[in-house]
Amino acid sequence: MEYIILIVFIFCAAMAVGGILLTTRLLSEQPLPFLRPLFYHLIFMSAFGFYGIWGQFIIIAVAGERLTAELISTVSVISLLLGLPFLVIGWLMLIKFCGEYSKAIFRNYLTVIFLVANFGIIAFLGIISRDMEFSEALPLFKYYYAVVAVVSGLTSVFMLIGSGSGKAAAADRISLAAIVSAGALAQAAVLLFLPHSAWMALIFVFLLFAGISLIPVWLTYRADLSLFTYPATNEMPDGIEDFYLKHEISPREADIIREICNGLSNQEIADRLFISLQTVKDHTSRIYTKTNVRNRMQLMTLVRSVEMRQP
Repeated sequence: MEYIILIVFIFCAAMAVGGILLTTRLLSEQPLPFLRPLFYHLIFMSAFGFYGIWGQFIIIAVAGERLTAELISTVSVISLLLGLPFLVIGWLMLIKFCGEYSKAIFRNYLTVIFLVANFGIIAFLGIISRDMEFSEALPLFKYYYAVVAVVSGLTSVFMLIGSGSGKAAAADRISLAAIVSAGALAQAAVLLFLPHSAWMALIFVFLLFAGISLIPVWLTYRADLSLFTYPATNEMPDGIEDFYLKHEISPREADIIREICNGLSNQEIADRLFISLQTVKDHTSRIYTKTNVRNRMQLMTLVRSVEMRQP
């Protein structure tokens, strides 16, 4: 059994590291808005998996013989409780990722409701489980995970295929919805229908890491991300640097000027440069002040005149 546990742990670690590295590579190649919440989803779900699940295996393996059954039970409950906040943030980042991918809107008040409700439940679980044995408290954690995992998965699926579309192809959105829903349902089924044992825990944690790593693998090798890129039109001539120096234009402001001249809206600029809409507006306002123009058309005319003077 020890060898099986070790093999599953190695696979889980490999899937977590592989998923994070693939997402990091995607971010470096094309910093699309939806990749950042995916990256955080991987980080927080991996933290829960290693801390909340594998932590129990490690405690028992390292100090099991020196701890009483009561102490092991208490440590296991505490380990799960402390891992749940990572889980909540991981679920939220999954919803954010699917919303960004499909350009669906997940309102800020829904984010607040999601966090308040889940952290309230976690606090309640902590209160009622402090005097319980691990075997008594475990069903509560299992039902909580199963319910919220399915709710989060269905919310993500709805945002992918029931609201908005953005630039993603319909087939890609359906494929991603299938991956997300299959992962959530498989994990919930293991928790609800398999009796508690080491095998159940191993199957569950393997499905957890497989589910989170499959998304970046699919994005890297199957999804069509070219739909999210913009054509590199209206590139600025080399001599434009003199214009930037004269008006004390920062590198980020230069990026925004280039995208304005490419005809992008403020929201499209925010998506492409991976900054907030308000940041784009603030930079644009400072650009207008520095160049003594009042609007986009005047700025574009000014830049065109600079281009025309280039040899």
